[in-house]
Amino acid sequence: MNTKTKFTIDRLVEFMDFKCLNDNQITKIAGLSIGLIGRARKNKSGLHTDTIEKILITFPELNPTWLLTGKGKMLIMDNQSVDDNNKYSETSNSEESKDKDFLFEVFSAQKEIIHSLKKKFFKTEESLKK
Repeated sequence: MNTKTKFTIDRLVEFMDFKCLNDNQITKIAGLSIGLIGRARKNKSGLHTDTIEKILITFPELNPTWLLTGKGKMLIMDNQSVDDNNKYSETSNSEESKDKDFLFEVFSAQKEIIHSLKKKFFKTEESLKK
């Protein structure tokens, strides 16, 4: 499977294989919802920003750029920052910067949507209790 057709979940599974972790183990270690990884694998669905954040905090050696875009190397070496690990030509850096900006906008929009949906859920829940 080439990088262009891989989803974030596919790259996460590749990392899990590298670390010899199954769905249940990564769920427990990263404090994820039970069944979340399995559902994402089955449905080839995306992962929420909160999930990605928990995974990246739990596994600091995992390169966020690689996980989200497939660019660069899977792992960050001890003495390297993400930027040092992902050296591209100036053109690629410009494209990478655009990709990062786009991903940041997507994540921000997702967080706003999640926040809005949570507010609606709690309002609905309160009205049902009355």
